[in-house]
Amino acid sequence: MIHICESLKVNRTAFYAWQSSSPTLRELDDTHMQPIVRNIFWQHQRRYGTRRIAKELEAMGYTCGRARVRKIMAQMNLVAIQPRSFKPRTTASRHRLGYSPNLLAEGIELSSCNQVWVGDITYVGLQNCFAYLAVLMDLYS
Repeated sequence: MIHICESLKVNRTAFYAWQSSSPTLRELDDTHMQPIVRNIFWQHQRRYGTRRIAKELEAMGYTCGRARVRKIMAQMNLVAIQPRSFKPRTTASRHRLGYSPNLLAEGIELSSCNQVWVGDITYVGLQNCFAYLAVLMDLYS
């Protein structure tokens, strides 16, 4: 052992102190927390990151901050999935087809109801899907 320490330029006392050192209480607690963090991570299909896992642990009665959860997740190579934000395409403006002219641009004088009807369609985002909203109204009223 003397020759190995000399070749590595390490003090023998420091080597033996390192060899006999035991893990700290925090390290032992982290190894205890690893399966719990892993279960929460996989239970939520890899969608939970450090914030949500820390809140779950707090709800379970564990005191564990985000930095500690980040460290535990890094030790186990757990990376949460970041879902892409969904933005539906509502208009396909890049086409070679003709465009409809604006027939109301000339400022038509309306004298009664039911002469001109206008409408539009849009989408409204709900929790799990989108609903389409169509509006139709008489321009006179």
